[in-house]
Formats: sequence, structure tokens, C-alpha cells
Amino acid sequence: MTVSIIEIRPGLFRIDTPLAGRIVSVYVVSGDDGALMFDTGVRGTIPKYVLPALASVGIAAEAIETVVISHCDIDHFGGISDVREHLPGARIIAHPEDRPAMQDFDVFLRERGQGFSEEYALDESDDVIDWMRDLTGAGPLDDDAHEGQRFKLGGIEAIVWHVPGHTRGHTAIEVPEASAILVSDAVLGSSVNLADGTPAFPPTYRYVSPYRETIARLVDAQHNLLLTAHYPTMEGGLAADFLDESASFVNHLEQLILDSFASQGTELTLQYLLTHLNATAGAWPADGTEGALAYPVAGHLEDLNARGLIRRVGQADRRPLWSLA
Repeated sequence: MTVSIIEIRPGLFRIDTPLAGRIVSVYVVSGDDGALMFDTGVRGTIPKYVLPALASVGIAAEAIETVVISHCDIDHFGGISDVREHLPGARIIAHPEDRPAMQDFDVFLRERGQGFSEEYALDESDDVIDWMRDLTGAGPLDDDAHEGQRFKLGGIEAIVWHVPGHTRGHTAIEVPEASAILVSDAVLGSSVNLADGTPAFPPTYRYVSPYRETIARLVDAQHNLLLTAHYPTMEGGLAADFLDESASFVNHLEQLILDSFASQGTELTLQYLLTHLNATAGAWPADGTEGALAYPVAGHLEDLNARGLIRRVGQADRRPLWSLA
């Protein structure tokens, strides 16, 4: 993959980097007084792709004063060690709810990479864990990112938003001068796609009520540009359509789960729902994607329980059992 840098609007740059058939976009907001980077990619992304791309448009590594990491998935924070080595003058910040998992790989495994192991007896394979470990350069961050934090870069400004749902501490960056919002994985449509647009796996939001609120907030804000980590640049109507698609999928999956309880008339586990819904819930391939579907399905089970529509009634083989309320 040939990596290039695109200036979407004056001072707002997008760099698409490769990862396992997908793209991972890193963004840079650059003004007269400095620059801010949004996300790091995995270990190796910055030296191999980001720095050459920046050099091609005359942005020096020394200009990057702040790196804001959107959330605690390895394709977004895995380059922390690269920032320390190649951008030594940059401060790294993230929301406090996601920050511990970025600083310690074992915390990441417990809370995110293997986050269904203890509660749902659903684990990742050793191969996947080894893959994540190889791509992750976790390490200490300098400070917290918080809602409303402003970075005045000289003629252009970057403002932090807290947009939870995919993770608890997911952040976005608003660039008012470009009527743009950089959302990373805060909204995920109806599938996460390969670089060619083919669905790869389900949208991996985890906390349903905050995710819905994040979508609604972005709809209300009416930014002209919606800039994500894994999808093409969306402008105007395309951005609005993507937000609508994201909200519609949440409703769609919730209804599939409720229909499963109604049709079976018995107690169900997360594992049962994954097996019976994965092939029909979306357009992604069924093989190897049940683990990704666990994120939204577990989130819906917990949300439906909180709303009194289903209830947890016990467990079998360490796996929680749920039924209609």
C-alpha cells in the first residue's frame, strides 16, 4: 500500500495507513504555532508511514506538540512507544477512563483484549493475543484529555470531545475552522470494512446507551466533515447518512436479540446469541467474526437488563443466562 497524506482542509491532514487489509487513519491538525496528532496507529506506523508523509508536506516531527489518543484499541494507541522515540517533544494524552489500558498491556488484556473472559467465559485465542502484543507499544502517558480541552495551534484550533460508547473513554477532536469532527471509532456504521469497502466484521460498540447518545450528539452538531479511522472521508449528506446508518444498526441488533428471546422462549447465553445471529445480523463474513459481535451483543444484554426488558437468571458452565423479564 502506497501511503500518502491528504490535506482535507487547510491545516487538516489525513494519513491512511495499512493494517490487515484495512486502513487506519491518523490525523494531524497543523497551524502556525504547532501541530496536534490524533491517534498513533500500531507499533511501527509512525516511523514507517506517518513521518515520511508529514515530511512530504513540510511538517517537521518537532512541530507535533500533542498526541491525542482516541481510545484503548491497539490500532489507535499501539504507537505510544514510537511517539516517545520519534516525537520526543510531544505530550501524549487520553481520556482517564481509557488511559490505564494504554499504559499497561496487561491492563489492556484484562479490560479490553480479553474483556469477556471473566464475565462471559469467552476468550481470545493465543494467536490473537500474540498478534496484539506484537503490535502494541504501550507506555506511560503525560496527562488526561478532557471534554472541552482546547489547543490553539495558530490559525486553527482543536477541541476535545468525550464520545463514549465504543469504549468508555473514547475521545474525538473538533476542528471548527474546517467544520470537521475527527471521531476515530466513535461511530461505526453497520460494519467495519476492509480498505476496498467490503464488510470485515461487526461494529464493535460496547456501551449501548452512551453510543446512542454519541450518535445523537454528532447528528445535532451538524459538522460538514465526519472523519473516521476506517472509512473514507464523509462530507455533508454522506456524513449524515453514516450517522443514520450507525443508529439504525443499533436498533436492528437490539430487535434481533429481543426476537431471539421471544422465539426461543427460554434462557439464552451470549454464546448462543453470537452463534445464531452472526450469520444474519450484517453483511460481514460469518467465519471468525463472532468475537467482534460479542462487543455489541454483550452491550445490548446489559442495556436491556438495565431497562428491565430482560433479566439475568443465573449461569450454566460459568456463562450467564438471560431471559425476557
